Amino acid sequence: MPLLRMGMDIRVFSTSYRGMVCYKKFLIQYPFINNLIEKIMKRIAFIVVAMFVTAMAYAQPHADITSLGNNNTATIQQVAGENWAFIMQDLGMSENNTATIIQSYGNSEGNHANIFQTMIDNVAEITQGGLDNTTTINQWGIDNFAKVWQLGENSTITINQHPMSTLNTVDFRQNGINLSAVIDQYGTQNKVKLMQGGEDGDLNILQRGTGNKVVGIGGGFFNPDPYGYFMGDHLDIDQIGRENTVRLWSGVAGATVDILQNGNGNTATVYQTATPTFNAPMMVPQNPYLMGGPGFPW
Repeated sequence: MPLLRMGMDIRVFSTSYRGMVCYKKFLIQYPFINNLIEKIMKRIAFIVVAMFVTAMAYAQPHADITSLGNNNTATIQQVAGENWAFIMQDLGMSENNTATIIQSYGNSEGNHANIFQTMIDNVAEITQGGLDNTTTINQWGIDNFAKVWQLGENSTITINQHPMSTLNTVDFRQNGINLSAVIDQYGTQNKVKLMQGGEDGDLNILQRGTGNKVVGIGGGFFNPDPYGYFMGDHLDIDQIGRENTVRLWSGVAGATVDILQNGNGNTATVYQTATPTFNAPMMVPQNPYLMGGPGFPW
C-alpha cells in the first residue's frame, strides 16, 4: 500500500510537471499570448487599486475653518469617516472666540457640525459620534458658552445665542434616534443643562430675560444644578422674565411637557417616571444611566 501511494504521488507530480513544460513551450511559441495575459493582469490590478482608492476617498472627513477676526481659536479633530465640520468666526467684529469640533467619539459617520461665531469671548464645543447627526451652534453675543455632546442616529441640535446676549450657558447632551432639539437664548445669564434621549422626540426651549434656567431635580452643595432629562415625544419650555426655574426629569417614552413662565421668580418641577417612587423628586439620581436611561455613556 505505501508503494502504491508513492506511485500515485509520482504520477501526479509527473503529470503536473509535463503540464508546466508544455505551458512554457506554448508561451514561447506564441509570445503574444503571454503579452495579452500580462496586460489583463495589469488591468485587473489597476481596477482593484482604483476601487480601493475610491472607497478611501469616499470615506474621508471634511473640515473647513474661516477665521477673520482677532485672537480667535478654531480646532477640528476628526477620525476616518465621512464627517463634515465647519467653523466660521466672522460676520462682523469677532475677537477672542473659541470653537472646537471633535468627530472621533465611537463610530462616527455622516455627521455634520457647524459653529458660527461673531462678537467677543464666545466658546462653543461640539463632540459627535453615531450616524447622520447634525449640530449647529450660532453665537452672536458676548461671553456665551455652548457645549454639545451628540450620539445616536439621524438627530439634530440647533443652539442660538442671539445678538446682544451675554453670559448665557448651554450644556446639552443627546443620544437617541430621530431626535430634534432647538434652544434659543436672549438676554443674560440664562442656563440650560439638559439631556435628551429616546426616539422620535422633539424639544424646544426659549429663554428671554435674565437668570432663567432649565436644569434637573435634586442636586447638592457641590452640584446645585444637575442635568435635566427628557426622553418623551414633545417638550416645549418658554421662559420670559427674570430668575425663572424649570426642574425636569421625564423618563417615560411618549410623554409630553409644555411649560410657560412669564414673570419673575417662578419655579416649575416636572417628574415623570414609569415606576412609582416615594418622594420621587428628592430621590432622583444625578446620572440617568443609573436609572436605565437610554444609552447614556457619560
